[in-house]
Amino acid sequence: MATVLLVDDVELFLELERSFLEDGGHAVVTAASGEEALNRLEEVDPALVLLDLYMPGIDGDEVCRRLRASERWRHLPVIMVTAAGKDEEVRKCLASGCDDYITKPVNKKELVEKVQRLLGKVKARTTERIPAALRVQLKSDGRNLQAWAKNLSRNGIYINSRTLLTPGTAVDLILELPDGGVLPMAGKVKRVEEGAEGGMGIYFIRPEPQGLKILEDLVRQGLKSPVRQSRENSPAALPASAAGQSARLEEENGRLHKRIAELEEENREFAERLVHTEEVNNNLTNLYIASSRLHSVLNRRQVTAIIKEVVINFVGAEKFALLLFDKEAKRLHYETGEGFEAEAFPPVNSGEGLLGAVVSGSKSYYQEESVTQGSDDPLQPLAAIPLQIQGAPMGVLAVYRLFTQKERFEPIDYQLFSMMAEHAATALFSSNLYEESERKRETYRGFMDLLLK
Repeated sequence: MATVLLVDDVELFLELERSFLEDGGHAVVTAASGEEALNRLEEVDPALVLLDLYMPGIDGDEVCRRLRASERWRHLPVIMVTAAGKDEEVRKCLASGCDDYITKPVNKKELVEKVQRLLGKVKARTTERIPAALRVQLKSDGRNLQAWAKNLSRNGIYINSRTLLTPGTAVDLILELPDGGVLPMAGKVKRVEEGAEGGMGIYFIRPEPQGLKILEDLVRQGLKSPVRQSRENSPAALPASAAGQSARLEEENGRLHKRIAELEEENREFAERLVHTEEVNNNLTNLYIASSRLHSVLNRRQVTAIIKEVVINFVGAEKFALLLFDKEAKRLHYETGEGFEAEAFPPVNSGEGLLGAVVSGSKSYYQEESVTQGSDDPLQPLAAIPLQIQGAPMGVLAVYRLFTQKERFEPIDYQLFSMMAEHAATALFSSNLYEESERKRETYRGFMDLLLK
């Protein structure tokens, strides 16, 4: 059983990651800051550290740099966790010397697999690897190398190279694809082999969805190139009987290739359904833990603070607003969020504009075109989801920019946002009831004190 040190200032994520790792058979110790993590290293003696990038005080990348500067901890496996998968975030993680990184919302399967791999518990390859003949350009610390790939998988690549980099070195790669395109990637050198046929095994650091799809397509297709038919074996050079047999074989070969293509398409569709199912299960797991935390408090201030944590870390919203509905004034007002000043957010009357229509009509809005650029207009969000209890409006969750650079909203996003809104509405309703009952109790207590004087 390996001991994993979890470091995050968000209690919600400590609970989530703890549950994932304990299910995998690991002992888990938590720290709420970089300072606490550094102070507890000797006591905990972890086999691996899961470290949040941004925290109050010492950020995760500074903690990682201090570990790498220490004789005792320089080889301690470190996985960085960040809410954004942007290039600058990835570079910041890798520059600190971490072994890998993962983005929020955390995917249980991905987290457990990365932890197992870094702990050396993955003894065999978990993904298909194929022979490859792709030209590769590498850049590391100002050095530029040209090499050829020997084999490839969705997780990594092995290249032939006389110049060898030290294991653990971060590299930028550009793969020259068979169709003439290029695929930029980030990676780390995992192993080196010397000799005339030597080279380096490089592990890809979390490729973007589009890049991952390209890799999976290359592996599925096997990078096959058409076999050039020699003049001697061409139908024209064969006797008539042999030419007829060759034509029949060619026809049969064509039918087989067509059937193979059909099976590959069926496999691709099945894989996509499987990935979708895994994403749904991951969202449900995350939301279950988040909702447990959300419904464990009744203080309104705490409820809104947890909603904010959930929207940032589970929904993946970089800019958003939680707007609550004033029943008497029939107006939405800004309660909390990210990226807006409260006084700068205009009040919205029920039925007025996009947000007013969402709160009055109880129907979610999702921008149909690209959401990559986001929105800075308070009245024109990318998505607006009503919060309601038994049909009565409580507010609106408005999302303006996402951490993930997705092109469009997908059905899985509708499901996640909708479930999040339901839990948020229930928690807010419960906190309102609790505060109302507390006010009545205080009023009753004051009245009884007056009578008993």
